Amino acid sequence: MKFFKKKISIIGLGYVGLPTFLVLSNVKKNKKYLYRVEGIEKNDSRGRQIQRNFYDKKIWIKTNDKIFSKYLNEAFLRKDVYINTDLEKIKESSIVVVSVNLDFANPSNSSFQNVKNLSKELAMKIKKKTLVIFETTLPPGTCDKIVLPVFRDILRKRKMNIQDIYFCYSFERVMPGKNYINSIVSNFRCYSGINKQSKTVCKKFLKTFIDYKKYKLTEFEKIIDCETAKILENSYRAANIALIDEWTKVSKTMNVDLNSIIKSIKLRKTHSNMMWPGLGVGGYCLTKDPYFIKFATKNFFKKKINFPMISNTLKINKNMVKTSINYLISKIKTFNKKRFLICGATYKEDTSDIRFSPSIELIKKLKSKGGKITIYDPHLESDKLTLDKVNFTKNFKPNFDIIIFCVAHEKFKQLSFKNLKKTLIFDLNRVLTDYQKNYLRKNRINYFCLGTN
Repeated sequence: MKFFKKKISIIGLGYVGLPTFLVLSNVKKNKKYLYRVEGIEKNDSRGRQIQRNFYDKKIWIKTNDKIFSKYLNEAFLRKDVYINTDLEKIKESSIVVVSVNLDFANPSNSSFQNVKNLSKELAMKIKKKTLVIFETTLPPGTCDKIVLPVFRDILRKRKMNIQDIYFCYSFERVMPGKNYINSIVSNFRCYSGINKQSKTVCKKFLKTFIDYKKYKLTEFEKIIDCETAKILENSYRAANIALIDEWTKVSKTMNVDLNSIIKSIKLRKTHSNMMWPGLGVGGYCLTKDPYFIKFATKNFFKKKINFPMISNTLKINKNMVKTSINYLISKIKTFNKKRFLICGATYKEDTSDIRFSPSIELIKKLKSKGGKITIYDPHLESDKLTLDKVNFTKNFKPNFDIIIFCVAHEKFKQLSFKNLKKTLIFDLNRVLTDYQKNYLRKNRINYFCLGTN
């Protein structure tokens, strides 16, 4: 009997969509690939460049995840794994995964025009019994209030109804870095759908690529419950960070070792996820997701709720870099004409993602105070940053007045400090290993760690 592969379409090939595309292209059953996988990008300059990169066998998202590179190189060689910029052939797909960025930086009802347009296009093209999964983070109520009404309207015009398809929501938990691929397959997943049949089909699909025996799949009764789970999760994470920033500030006044204190607290299993002092919050999730509940209650449910904790959390996290600046000021007499080496400019370790990077905010503030800046980041190409009067180096060099470690790239943990003399070293994100710190102390090299005075 001939083995027919189901076709899956992944819409959006960014930091979430691309690893999802690769994971699904590698799913096997009886040693045979289970899916034909189509990646779909916008028909614009960026989308066409991604398509060209794929056919030219170029990796456009840098990562040190060996599995990611392996899967992508295998995808390059397959005819049934491809990328295009046209939604037309989505009518051949049995499964459609929506993984696009929805920017609500300027929240208003018009913010939803892109998701409305995409929903309309999908509803116009998909066939009956297609499984549609939105995995983009959304304000709670978006599927019920925005997406599904569009689907119902278009399907009705096609002599179909919403029961003719399987519609679900299952938010992503992708973490760029050295465990990029594993953050998809070895992670807890939540999902919900418009009816029992949709949930059943979604669960069956998720089980083809998630290690569900170790990582439980959670089914919610309603889609809005699933949407809310992601927002509450990221609100909690953001609040955890904001709390420790407050204690980082006061630790200087009291002259206490906050890092040692937190280390002792984290020994308790119930407190093991307490955050450490750090430079700041970056990336595309924690900088915006907590706001979504405020947006949803105001725009979808017409309720005015203040959310003081979320409001203060976002305010504190937005200004966290000032805590590090004040820490530097307490140790350095002047920044003017000092030569700074900034180790790490991305928002997170072992990724090339610079969105809302606190390192970049730090660089801007140091520049404004007269500092001469050089960036060392093995994951970042110099043309990705548009900062005037900033130099880049491809190698770690000791000949700077001040070296600041901002991002815990794995490569930084292997650096040697043998040729350092009068340089001041600052660790703003607990980057260095115990071995490196002991070496610096033993050789009387000036070393300072945020949270330790």
